[in-house]
Amino acid sequence: MRAPATLLARTALTLAASLLVLFLFSIAVMFYYVMGPMAQQAAEDAAALLVLSAQTWAELPPDTRADFEYELESNHGIILKVTDQPLPASIHWRPHMRLLKQALEARLHGQPVHISLDEHDDGLFWVEFEVAERRLLLGVPRHRVTPHMPYVLLWLISGGLLVLLVTSLVMVRRMTLPLARMSEAVTRFGRGERVQLAEEGPRELQALAHSFNEMTRQIDELMANRTTLLAGISHDLRTPIARLNLAIELLPQDADPELLARMRKDFNEMDKLITRTLQLARSLDAKQLARENVDMTAMLEMVAAEYPQHDIQLSLPPQACPAKLNASALKRVLGNLIDNALRYGGAPVELQLRCDADAPVIDVLDHGPGIPEDKLEQVFQPFFRLETSRSSATGGSGLGLAIVHQLCHANGWVVSLTPRAGGGLRARIVLRLRDGSG
Repeated sequence: MRAPATLLARTALTLAASLLVLFLFSIAVMFYYVMGPMAQQAAEDAAALLVLSAQTWAELPPDTRADFEYELESNHGIILKVTDQPLPASIHWRPHMRLLKQALEARLHGQPVHISLDEHDDGLFWVEFEVAERRLLLGVPRHRVTPHMPYVLLWLISGGLLVLLVTSLVMVRRMTLPLARMSEAVTRFGRGERVQLAEEGPRELQALAHSFNEMTRQIDELMANRTTLLAGISHDLRTPIARLNLAIELLPQDADPELLARMRKDFNEMDKLITRTLQLARSLDAKQLARENVDMTAMLEMVAAEYPQHDIQLSLPPQACPAKLNASALKRVLGNLIDNALRYGGAPVELQLRCDADAPVIDVLDHGPGIPEDKLEQVFQPFFRLETSRSSATGGSGLGLAIVHQLCHANGWVVSLTPRAGGGLRARIVLRLRDGSG
């Protein structure tokens, strides 16, 4: 059996189980200390009445016994008969009958007593024993032996346990609801949203909400400072690089052309690296998350059309696939993934779309050497590059997948890399739509 997932459900289950045990224990105690003694006393009283009635009937003159039998039935509901046939064996045996049998045999000094239910009357049973060498049958109403359950006590126990359960659940709910809100706020903050918790409720919860709000504010400031610093440094580096490029162009014509070519190549690489760094800085900016309604099918066709010199194979659903998301961010993510697939895997690159209502899925598949499984998460770190499976001579900056990861994280999407059977890599993006709209 699977345990409940939420704290409220687990607490409720624990409370319900403990209260059930308490209820069963209370019922057992009530039967042992209340119902048991009551049943024993009822059996003793009934046995005394039956034995006294039989002995009185035996001592009366025969001509007055009929009046006594009538009086016994009218006032006590007991039917007295003389019989020569023994009672049949009882099929229905109840605890109160056993108590009555024991009480009768004790009063009759061990004389055997037989008890049987009346097959035609559910409220009557028969008792057989001998008095003055006469076999008597006494029909006894069941209520004289079966004690009435004290329903008031049962209702009190049940009502008390119910009130205790409801009160406990309300208290637990009041304690777990703020935790659930904080868990949701942490999840939303992890997706890049700015959230603030209401600082209300008990003092401890107010302090916790205040600490969370203060933490998110400090993290926002750190992220903003990091983004500004990264973008500023990358932007400012372009000025000296431009001056150096200009200085190269102003060099005398007799300068070493091979040296100049290497210098121009290095400057171009630096410019590309700065461009990638600026893209990473923009991807860290949570303000650039505007969403719009787009047709995913048309978007993937548009992205594939930007690579006319390469074989991009599309696998799209026949119907339109609408979604509300950050279109520019998705284009940049797909562009980086396709660039990586072409650079390291070569053509063809497969671009697949599965249109699920709440989370469309896009796969970018290549046929390259793939990535070792122990490096599938590290490749999303900025400036991380594979040395064993991908040579640095291919020109990768180590920022392409980092930008992909940052953009997906900021928009609440899930990106993952998995090896393909037969070689190659599958890059999957699960576009979790925050409002579930298409």
